[in-house]
Amino acid sequence: MKFYGYVAAMYIAVAGFVAGCGSDGHGSSNPEVSPSENPAVTSPSILDTLSVQSSTDLPACEHSRESRAFFVQGENLPYFCVNGIWRRASDSTDFSIGCKDGFLYASEKNYNEPNLTVIDTIKLHGLSHNAVQGVVRNSPFVFGTTITISELSEANFYRPTFYGDYTTETTLNGTCTLTNDGYFLLEDVSTNSDYLQISATGFYKNVVTGKASNKPITLSVKTKIAGTPENTPVPVRDSVNVNILTHLEIPRIEQLAMNHTDFAEAKAQAEREIFNAFGIDTVQLYTQPFFTDGRTEKPIAEDLDLVGNSEYSAALLAISVMLQGNLNEDDMMTLVANIAEDIKGDGEWNDQNWKIKIADWIVGLDSAWGYNDIRNNVSAWGVGPVPNFEKYIRGFIPIAYGFEPCTGTNAGQVNYVNQGQSVYFANDYEHADHSTVRFICDANSLQWRVATAMEKDTAGFGPGAYDREVREGRVSHDTYYIFDSGAWRIATPQEADGFTDIAEVYASLKPDDKAVFIIRHSERTDETGIKGHLTSNGIVYAQNLGKRLADVQKEDFYYGYSGYTRTQETCENIAIGKGQTNYNLEILDAMNGAWYVRNSSIADNYINAEGGWIVYSRYAFLGEYSDAFFNLDIRSEQLLKEEILANIGKMKRVNMMCTHDYLVVPLLAYVTNRRANVRYYEKWKWVNYLAGVAMIISADGDIRYVPVKGLDTGTM
Repeated sequence: MKFYGYVAAMYIAVAGFVAGCGSDGHGSSNPEVSPSENPAVTSPSILDTLSVQSSTDLPACEHSRESRAFFVQGENLPYFCVNGIWRRASDSTDFSIGCKDGFLYASEKNYNEPNLTVIDTIKLHGLSHNAVQGVVRNSPFVFGTTITISELSEANFYRPTFYGDYTTETTLNGTCTLTNDGYFLLEDVSTNSDYLQISATGFYKNVVTGKASNKPITLSVKTKIAGTPENTPVPVRDSVNVNILTHLEIPRIEQLAMNHTDFAEAKAQAEREIFNAFGIDTVQLYTQPFFTDGRTEKPIAEDLDLVGNSEYSAALLAISVMLQGNLNEDDMMTLVANIAEDIKGDGEWNDQNWKIKIADWIVGLDSAWGYNDIRNNVSAWGVGPVPNFEKYIRGFIPIAYGFEPCTGTNAGQVNYVNQGQSVYFANDYEHADHSTVRFICDANSLQWRVATAMEKDTAGFGPGAYDREVREGRVSHDTYYIFDSGAWRIATPQEADGFTDIAEVYASLKPDDKAVFIIRHSERTDETGIKGHLTSNGIVYAQNLGKRLADVQKEDFYYGYSGYTRTQETCENIAIGKGQTNYNLEILDAMNGAWYVRNSSIADNYINAEGGWIVYSRYAFLGEYSDAFFNLDIRSEQLLKEEILANIGKMKRVNMMCTHDYLVVPLLAYVTNRRANVRYYEKWKWVNYLAGVAMIISADGDIRYVPVKGLDTGTM
């Protein structure tokens, strides 16, 4: 018994591929057609799919354009060059219209072929003998798309009733899209099977770039169009959409059918597995309405469109965008085929490398907010509202990178990519050699997104330990943040460094102020003993500082040093830079680097075991090693009051003390109330050469302290 089924208007909504051709056609010249007995089978060039605005813009219908098609946008119709005259597709009474690989052509009339006319009614002859009307809305394929329909073997799918020994796949019919709205027709389709495969081959506009493709692609759908019980009215589909989901699911459906799974169940399972592979929660998705005619069932892939207000459209568009990415046509279809084959066996997409590649591309899209470009491209189709596809694209990030789902519980958490295949790989959160990109679970959208500089750099800071605390960014290590009025913000260069230029402080002094600059010596050689010298750079640095001080005003300074050669040379070269020849240069015992040491042998043991910078910074800021060092506050007061202030009368208005880092670091900790950014044990910052403390004494005896620097930065 032969079984007849129905096929309604086939609606193509293909993987983000938009209808329409470029408008750069009428000024182009086309190459000669290759000689052939039948021009219809000659593969035309891509120039054949050119468009013009109106028929008056058509180029001359010369021999070189014989049989070729141009699309007239104003009429939404193709014109064909036939025997030297441009003919409308709707007037094809004496020529046939054909298509191959996405191209339209005209040929001599074959009266055994159906005449392709542009209509919106499709006549189908089946058991009920009723004509079924259908209109395809704005197909994303350009005019000339080749449509083929094949009946599928019943033996490949579960069936309650078997009709005859039908086990092969047979091509039944084919047609072409003749408008940029995607209309096409399939007349008088009869089939022995309930199952059909519909394939579309054509050019498209890339949803990501908005440009036309360089090559045609083919996408397919396998669908069940009718019920099987004999003598039962046959339900028909009013439309069958072909999209990336219908194409991806085919291998998985076939695999499940081999295991005797019912076709409808196989489709439902395959679709669910594909959505899940892209991180789309089908439990949530399937609770959303889709049909507007009162039906409450969930749609299947053939029902879905890329545009509209439904969550299904958003999910489909997101998958289409992710698969297109920055790939060309061949690479994209290879990827699609590989994913379909991967999912085929167990319903899971196991290729982590490709997931990461796609996620990396998404991150670039997200960072540049490329979603707007995609929205504009889709809007240009003019087929309906653009759905909220962005959330489904972002939802793929944790799938690829192995993050926990973003929920209210971990909102605000910042994470990094630990997969080495990713261009955003990081060895650990604070390691920035490979990538500085980090991701945050957004508290508003509950989705992972690229974290801002502030978010990633201050993650985990919590409140500052004190007001105006400065911390280095956790990822951007050259950016500093300050805790100000209860919140972190980016610090200004001055705030970040915490040191003011010595020349600037000098210039700010009042005439009756006195100042003592207690600074570390300039750059030294590797010789750390008492006779160690400055480097040639160190000499230049000291003299340059002297020149900048002289530029403020000509004034003689008093100089004191620790008795070490490098501190003496520092003071001398500052004086040389100032042009000062008449100066006092006095050894001051208080400027010795061991000023804070109470027991030198114990201190040396700590230093040999842990390193001097670690020991001195932990002593200065944490109060450790009390068996080796004096109490910081008491010893600092002795230095400032008993050694300096008590002798200020025999000094000059401005005085330069050249000492060592082992004195300067504890002193900085004291005068800044432990806020100076020289916690080497914690932040790997140490006082720079020519940096230290300015002690400023006003005429009324008030004293203030300012961290100062003689080079570009106060730390190293």
